[in-house]
Amino acid sequence: MPFLIVLLLIHCLVICFILAAIINGHSLSKFEEKIRELFIKPTGNEEVPEELYDEAYEIVMDLGKALEIDNDMTKHDAVQMALKRVEDFRDDSKDYQLKQNNEEQEKVKLKVIK
Repeated sequence: MPFLIVLLLIHCLVICFILAAIINGHSLSKFEEKIRELFIKPTGNEEVPEELYDEAYEIVMDLGKALEIDNDMTKHDAVQMALKRVEDFRDDSKDYQLKQNNEEQEKVKLKVIK
């Protein structure tokens, strides 16, 4: 009897780990997305904050200035700095990545004309 209780607790723990992986996961299959929607309601109207747009604009403008520099070593350093800022920006904005419409796109059917 104690073995049965331990076995039941282990199964519950495994199920909890699987659900946590699905809830926090990315690149989920359709089945996993349906399970995730049971626990987390998707918010389709979530807007990206203005600060992210401003920061992205600053990064692009700094990269443009860096590419206009004539000295190759200075240009390399400025581009590396911009790349570092882009990586930090990408990490900060993970929560606001807009989902692309991955709905089934119509496949183009080609007709053979003889």
